Amino acid sequence: MTNTLALTHPQIVDRVSLEEFKDDLVDLAQKIEQDISKLKQAPDDRTIIANLFRSFHNIKGDASLCKVQLGSIIAHPIETLLGRLREGELQFTELMGEIILLTVDRLELATESLVSGKPLDNLQLVKLVEGLEKLSLVGQAGLNDSASDVIESVTGFRPASG
Repeated sequence: MTNTLALTHPQIVDRVSLEEFKDDLVDLAQKIEQDISKLKQAPDDRTIIANLFRSFHNIKGDASLCKVQLGSIIAHPIETLLGRLREGELQFTELMGEIILLTVDRLELATESLVSGKPLDNLQLVKLVEGLEKLSLVGQAGLNDSASDVIESVTGFRPASG
């Protein structure tokens, strides 16, 4: 069950911790983008998959440590999806890569909005997390369609099949 209030009206417990989370997120986001690019070239590379999983695990841990609940809520379903990929239950697809990048982008935008005191409404975070929660449970056959559904619900644009 999605914690809608934490996504639409998050409470900032500690501004210094929020800034620390933002700084760590910038570094991890860059690494994730690089790993997705590498994974598109070598979709079965277990090391890259493990690195991606670890990056999202770190985001979730940093969010918890810094009391940025929104970060944990957004990262958790992607961590679950990557865990299934790591275990060989799923295979990487281009659209899986796109959904991971969209998630990181929205998390960065949300964090920046929190730091600057801007509203989060336009980021569609509830739709993102609800879609990610469903996506984290689908089988390989439904993965691309589910990823496309999430991308479309959040951005308004349906990606080309991947």
